[in-house]
Amino acid sequence: MTHHRINRVDDPISRVKCVVDSCTYWNSGNRCMAETIEIQPPDAADTQETDCATFLPREFS
Repeated sequence: MTHHRINRVDDPISRVKCVVDSCTYWNSGNRCMAETIEIQPPDAADTQETDCATFLPREFS
C-alpha cells in the first residue's frame, strides 16, 4: 500500500471531527491535524463505501 505524505499542521481542520486515534493526524479532542483530507471513492453510494485516503497509521509516521 502506498501512503501519500501529507503534512501535519499545528491547527486542526475546522469543522472536521475524527475519532480514529490510531491515525498519525489525530489529536486529542478528536481533531484532525492533517493539512488536507481526501475522502474516496468518487462513486460511493453510501457511508459504508467511503474511505479516508488521508489516514496514515501511527507506525508509518
